[in-house]
Amino acid sequence: MMKSTGSVWRQWRVALAAGLLVGSGQASGAKAGAWETFFDQQNTDAWAVYDYADGKYYYPYWSGTPAGDEYAYFTYAGDYAVTFVADSGVGSGAFAGDYQGQKISGVGADVYIGSLPALSYIECALYATGPYGRLDYYSPAFFAEDFTSGGWKFLFFSFDRPWYHWTGTAWQQVDPKTFTDIGELQFTFVPKSGSTGGSEVGIDNVTLDPTVVAPAVASSVVPGETPQFRMAFTPGPGLECRVERMATPPSSGWSTVTGQSGIKAPGEHVFLTPAAGSGIFRVATDPFYQMVFSQ
Repeated sequence: MMKSTGSVWRQWRVALAAGLLVGSGQASGAKAGAWETFFDQQNTDAWAVYDYADGKYYYPYWSGTPAGDEYAYFTYAGDYAVTFVADSGVGSGAFAGDYQGQKISGVGADVYIGSLPALSYIECALYATGPYGRLDYYSPAFFAEDFTSGGWKFLFFSFDRPWYHWTGTAWQQVDPKTFTDIGELQFTFVPKSGSTGGSEVGIDNVTLDPTVVAPAVASSVVPGETPQFRMAFTPGPGLECRVERMATPPSSGWSTVTGQSGIKAPGEHVFLTPAAGSGIFRVATDPFYQMVFSQ
């Protein structure tokens, strides 16, 4: 259940949303397994930061380190919140579009909390078409008391939990699996009232996590001079499959069939092997994350 802390600020934000958001219209490029690493300045500049201190959009700062730990960040001005925003211009549109069609299970991100005492909460929002129209829908928040220290934290905003919409008088639960045509993905850091500002907050490794489920498998024996065992399946969005064979003896577990790994969508994959003494096979499935790049 969401806490009431910050509800006045939330109401203010929703009231202004129509004038502040820059929704990109209908989009279709959402990609399960999309992974934003803020690889370079160009990727970072494709994002925006909305600063509630002056009601303006800015480029995020980029760490620009050569050690492989690049990330985007910004700083509070006083006790005003900041929101990192990805629209259809980020990652060639990988974060905007049809999340449900891509079977995305939720949004993951590493977040940086420069000062835990200055933090009130962190939330994710989707600017999408939903039960109350096209507007912002909010995840359950992570509050300062959910952490024991500042620094980097991994957060997952699941679509298996209710999200929320502010009606103007109360928060209403909504099912995030009903959202369509996502135009923006947002991460908001809200400082405590009375904070003096200057604290750094950041994001890294933003992912659209695929729903990991084994594909349906159709098997048969193809007749002929040398009958073939045939197994066909289509990997889901953002997934990587491999064909495994039960070892002999079975207590030894499973081994990957040579040449039958790294199988990804789109399209059907067909595995054939001689039927005589072929053994027992299965399809193993894992998430597959791909770095995105902004033009």
